[in-house]
Amino acid sequence: MDDFNKLALKAVDLQKKNKPHEAKKIYINLLKIDRNPQILRLLGIIESDEKNYDLSLKLFNESLQVNPNNSECYSNRGVVNFKLNNIENAISDYKKAISIDKNNYNAFFNLGILYKEINKLDQSIENLNEAISINKNHYTAYHNRAVVKSLLFKFNDAIKDFDEALKITPKYSNSLFFKALTQLKIGDYKNGWKNYEHRWGTTNFPSPKREFNQPCWNGIDNLDNKIILIHGEQGLGDNIHFVRYFNLIKSKAKKAILQVDKRLVQLFKESNFDSYIFSNNENLPDFDIHCPLLSLPFKFSTTLKNIPFNNKYFFANKKRIARWKKTFDHQFLNIGINWQASPNPDFDKGRSFKLKYFNDISLINKIKLYSLQKINGLSQINELSNQIKLNVIDNFDEDVPFVDTAAIIENLDLVITCDTSIAHLSGALGKKTFLLLQKNCEWRWLHDVNYSPWYNSIKIYRQKTQDDWFTVFNEVKKDIKRLIN
Repeated sequence: MDDFNKLALKAVDLQKKNKPHEAKKIYINLLKIDRNPQILRLLGIIESDEKNYDLSLKLFNESLQVNPNNSECYSNRGVVNFKLNNIENAISDYKKAISIDKNNYNAFFNLGILYKEINKLDQSIENLNEAISINKNHYTAYHNRAVVKSLLFKFNDAIKDFDEALKITPKYSNSLFFKALTQLKIGDYKNGWKNYEHRWGTTNFPSPKREFNQPCWNGIDNLDNKIILIHGEQGLGDNIHFVRYFNLIKSKAKKAILQVDKRLVQLFKESNFDSYIFSNNENLPDFDIHCPLLSLPFKFSTTLKNIPFNNKYFFANKKRIARWKKTFDHQFLNIGINWQASPNPDFDKGRSFKLKYFNDISLINKIKLYSLQKINGLSQINELSNQIKLNVIDNFDEDVPFVDTAAIIENLDLVITCDTSIAHLSGALGKKTFLLLQKNCEWRWLHDVNYSPWYNSIKIYRQKTQDDWFTVFNEVKKDIKRLIN
């Protein structure tokens, strides 16, 4: 039995040292000798971490059959049930864990996270409060409580909680980054951009950090004799939004090079940004120094009062504008619409709305609706063909993304769109744009204002209640009628 215990302790130590494969081998051999409930639980955690959820669940179930009073095992099983979307089972597991041990802060924390994810925010706060009251150093509980407070629009309280997390773990990138997003949302650009520089260290950030032999520009060093590379990051909309800073860099450097997603290269070239534009899979010319695109607002000390080029900084190709002009009858108010962002719910997160909401608007006299939708959301057009009056433009952007869309937008009177790259393109072109936002919208659109400091031509319509698009479209319909009159 001594050998069994020594091996068990060795495996636990390996697991703590983040050597799960070595620990797993020992646990499997030990279970051949004795179906020990604690070994079953610890192996279940490893299987859960390796996303072997069914096997993990099986191990936790067996452990609880042997020892039905193990609070931590119920909490562990709750995590797996949550991963498997067995929400009610997960809630039951966490509550059972708490009933056995009122000081099990992990169970309170896990239940708080679950309630956050299913949008029961008050219950989330309650359970995270309990976790923190038991364990004052639970920095991830402070962090998650801050995130929930931000979702409840309690921004100053959220910042205080991010600061509490950072007192415990000063270099915790998640809290630094989410604090940045909160600061940017309330217009505190001075601190927000500074903290936004911690984005690379966060969990699941969408762009990997680029590594170069050349140094990264600090925003201070003179660029007169330097060739600087500016490299894009994150989504297409982000690049369209912040490429305005490339014009500022060009005026400072001997020469500036821009590298972005290949889908944007031709659009940027035709918009008179420069000929030194390369895609992410092209070889670059020599350069002396580099900077990520979304670090430029920080490097240029951007505030709400000095945002560059908020009128117009894109210029569609004149020949393309002329080619598309005949598509439109200017006796009507010509409106381009876009309703679907990414079909991936992790990226979309409530930004999109259904085409059906345009039904009433399409029936207004003296207007014509034109679809600007590409790739995603097109099936809705066929589904509503007998109800909605919508003009579908064929054969645009066939060769290169966005170039015809830009020319079409130039010929329109108005664009109505969800929060996607079309909003940024239309705003960058200086086109009158109605941007329709969910209540919990992204940081760049600020909070509770109907304008954008980034684009003078954009008017914002916000949900009063999350997921209520009906009220938003009623306001849009009223304003379209005012435009016609």
